[in-house]
Parts: sequence; structure tokens; C-alpha cells
Amino acid sequence: MVGPLWARAKYSQLYPEILTDTEAEQLIQKVIANHPEAKAEFQAMEEFIDEFYGLTFLVRARTFDDIIKNFVDEHPKASIVNIGCGLDTTFPRVDNNQITWYDLDLPEAIAYRKRFLPEYDRNYCIAKSVFDYTWFNKINFTQENGLFCFAGGLFHYFPENNVADLFHAMAAKFPGGEIFFDMPSKLGIRIVKRRFQTCGIQGVNIHFGLGNPEKQIHKWSDRLNILEWFPLFARITREKRWKWRTRVMMQLNDWLNVSKFIHVKFKSEHE
Repeated sequence: MVGPLWARAKYSQLYPEILTDTEAEQLIQKVIANHPEAKAEFQAMEEFIDEFYGLTFLVRARTFDDIIKNFVDEHPKASIVNIGCGLDTTFPRVDNNQITWYDLDLPEAIAYRKRFLPEYDRNYCIAKSVFDYTWFNKINFTQENGLFCFAGGLFHYFPENNVADLFHAMAAKFPGGEIFFDMPSKLGIRIVKRRFQTCGIQGVNIHFGLGNPEKQIHKWSDRLNILEWFPLFARITREKRWKWRTRVMMQLNDWLNVSKFIHVKFKSEHE
């Protein structure tokens, strides 16, 4: 929860042309004020989250913002679901004063979130697992207004069959809705595991990666339509002031499809 928050706070100050996340910056200070020991943990993140990984979090947040804004432009009264929200701060950046926003995460995560991020008007927290389908009933959904879900750095932590069942159930409940998420490939999974080992991070299970989404996702359900997918850094211009290693890593990621975004639509009954 804290790693992506810290990365957005630090690197949005360095690269505001990609993303400005003042709420993340303020939230870091709140966490330190409540947990002084966290300051040392944040300093330790300097080694784990270097420029490349910091920009990865920043670009992911910026891409989510852009895709959500595009959807909201066409569906100004849509319901938006932030799956596995953690300490995410997307809502204020994309709000059009009409959408209804839901932050979904495990009960302990929502309890921690509420200590630092209060619910806003039209912004509600749902303290449930994404695989507890009763959260579906909490969503104000009509096909006319539309539904958009997004999930960052989440689905590869679960078995593929669980994710497939979830998508099939969501498609049945929310016809015409959309979901946008990021996923690593099998190579990406190996890289993440090796990095966790190097940094001494234990107890994190990573279950599956997506190679070619067209081949894999269509097996999950006949109700899913892939609108597009593209490599993580495909829509970001490389800046010369970034470190040479950072730019090379971005290029390799996109060439090898190590990490990517996937945009899926749930088919309506007549499709």
C-alpha cells in the first residue's frame, strides 16, 4: 500500500509534467506524523524504488487518469470502481463533480485507508475482497450511465482461474461495463520475484502473468471483448534528463512486453 504512494509523492515532485499528486505528498506527511518510525521505512524505499521503478508507478497512475477521463467524458454520470485501492489518490484528479466513485479493498486495508483518507461526496469505500461478489450489489449501475473499473498491480497476485471467474461474473452483472488493468508477462513475474529476493521481501506470492492478452483472456469468458492493450511506457515520451538506464529499461519493457495495460469491455446481451 505504501510503496506506490511513496513513489507517486516523490516522483510527481520531480516529474510534474507526467503527474501532479499533491494529495500523495500530503498523505506521506500524515503517515509519518502518526507513525514516526515510518520515516526510516520511506528512506529505505530510496534503494528499492529507483528512478525506473518510481517512474513505473507514476506512468501507471497517469495512464489510469487518462483512460478514466476519456471514459468519463463519454459517460459523465458513470460509476467508477477502484479495485484494490490501497492508499490510491486518483479520485480528486479525475472527478467531474458527477461520477460516483467506489474504493474497494480488504477490510483491514479500508480501515487503514480511512485513517488518512476520508470519504468524499460521491466517493464510497467498500471493505470486501474483490472475489466476494457481494460487492457487486453495492455499485449503482445502469448501462446508460456506464461502469468503469480499474486495478493497478493486483491480478497477478491471484491464481488465473480466480481472475477468470471474476471477469466472467462481472461481465454478467455489468453488461456494457469496462475494466482497465496492468499485468506483467511471465518474464515480468520472474523479474519481480528476483527483485523481491534481492531486497529481502518475503511472503509475497505471484501466481500468473499475461503474455498475449488476445490469446489468454478470450479463454476466460465469451462475454469479454478486448478493446486494446499496449506496453506500459508506450504512450509516454522518454525524457533525455532521465537516466540512461531508465530509458533503456523502458525500451526493453516495451519491446519484450514485460508489463502492459489491458482494456476490456463486458459484452452486452445483444453483442
